[in-house]
Amino acid sequence: MKKIFLMKIFMVFGVILIMGIIFLEPLLSSVSRVLVHEDPLVKADAIVVLAGGKGSRIEAAARLYREGFGEKLLFSGFRVYPETYSSSFMKTYALKLGVPEVNIITYNPDVEVSTRGESLANLELLKMNRMKKFIIVTSAYHTRRTNLIYKRAVSLLEYDVEFLVYPAPDPYVPINSWWKIRTGQKAIFSEYVKSIAHYFNL
Repeated sequence: MKKIFLMKIFMVFGVILIMGIIFLEPLLSSVSRVLVHEDPLVKADAIVVLAGGKGSRIEAAARLYREGFGEKLLFSGFRVYPETYSSSFMKTYALKLGVPEVNIITYNPDVEVSTRGESLANLELLKMNRMKKFIIVTSAYHTRRTNLIYKRAVSLLEYDVEFLVYPAPDPYVPINSWWKIRTGQKAIFSEYVKSIAHYFNL
């Protein structure tokens, strides 16, 4: 009797383990997919690339530029060192990817190092260049919060502009397997914390 009982226990645990394996990955994938926002793309005046992403955002923006979705690439970013801004590094990489210098606009603002600070700088740059429609390119996991931040910034500044958000694939934070690498785990956790902070306007 004891043997049969133990066999049944092992069978139950085996079934639970198999079910866990089958459903765990879809569950973990859904955790990251909640953070993704993507708009259908149409041609715009400019493609605004947010700082970060270790090159993947610029690669996606350059591809959209070549496909004719935007006439200019815009970079603002942040101060990295005294008199040195992330926009200069971004421009250098965009040039390497084949985007003509004449179609790259950079701006070196003195703003807080955050997506919110960058949104204000980018909107100011767009206004200076009289651009009314733009595509924002950022890492996929960062797109939903970016969309909310830019909506709030546009409303706050009362600018008459339209924008779309494009999720750039990020090999360091893969949406469908983020839990397998440490950079993915940290980024997803951090993005949820920042999303909560945004909700409370922190």
